Amino acid sequence: MTELVLHEAAVNGEWQTLESMLMIHRIDIDHKDEDFGDRTALHWAASKGHAKCVKLLLEYGADPAARMVGGWTPAHCAAETGRFNVLKVFIEQKSPVMIPDNSGDTPKRVAEIYGHASCVELLESVEESPVQKQLLIRDKFRTKTRKISRIVAEKGLEGLQDKAIEPAS
Repeated sequence: MTELVLHEAAVNGEWQTLESMLMIHRIDIDHKDEDFGDRTALHWAASKGHAKCVKLLLEYGADPAARMVGGWTPAHCAAETGRFNVLKVFIEQKSPVMIPDNSGDTPKRVAEIYGHASCVELLESVEESPVQKQLLIRDKFRTKTRKISRIVAEKGLEGLQDKAIEPAS
């Protein structure tokens, strides 16, 4: 599968191979690898510290808010492995770096857990920025929209009406 070749190039930091594949435009840039926890190529490049590949993937439209198993974004992967350079690229490209995972942990918290002080400082420096606040709101909206879509797909509009009557959680 071509998308998994994209993942392999991202893992290995093969920037030119990535660029060649992306220029063709016949590839799902956000393809999730089910065998590896639904990681995208962007998750892989971020975790391996390939900042040039991360920037390229973002420029070609990779979703920086894509979730893998557990709700981790590519920024969580970079924070776990202490990839300061990658987190800096995410910030420069106005990508979300404050989105919590399914347990409520943000990339900053992940960096704290793994003892990456420089990453924590970088993330703290943008925590209150208007850009990051807007990206967090956008992600919450996307999450609610997906939840509504799932309810409608499973139960039809009647299921949505039932949810509208329930108290907000």
